[in-house]
Amino acid sequence: MVLLAPTPAGLPVPPPIDVARLGPDVAEYIDEHRRHLIVRGRNEEFRLCVYTLEPDQSLSVILPSDGDFPVRAAAASRLWAQIHGRTPSDAPWSLSKPRRDRLVLMLRALDGHLAAASYREIAEVLFGPGRLEREPWKTSSLRDRTIRLVKGGIALMRDGYRKLLRGA
Repeated sequence: MVLLAPTPAGLPVPPPIDVARLGPDVAEYIDEHRRHLIVRGRNEEFRLCVYTLEPDQSLSVILPSDGDFPVRAAAASRLWAQIHGRTPSDAPWSLSKPRRDRLVLMLRALDGHLAAASYREIAEVLFGPGRLEREPWKTSSLRDRTIRLVKGGIALMRDGYRKLLRGA
């Protein structure tokens, strides 16, 4: 989520944000102090929290220096690029294809583990029963790999996904 607030006096005044340029599909919720927007474009979704109800207010990005700073900064950078018609640089959490494939396997293994499937049952689903028949299960490299995938999925479930989002 990108946090926006009125630009403080004395700072350069940025151009107004034209929500229509961000995307055609806009969902908006207004409470007593701020506007919440979800704007869906062709390839991007922006979640904005605007800390003013004044229309046409000059807005600046707020970046709290908390644990989510890198994620918020990347989202603000994508917003800036979209507003200015530029291509955003790669996000800090951009993943290579092998890394994405491994994460998918971890989550599938975790699903099987949470459904009380055995490691062998999980391996059969992930790798196919034919690959399991090639070597004894107790000494199989697929058994070791399946166990590592389940452990990795559990680590992701227990807050590891936050590290992933932060690019760690």
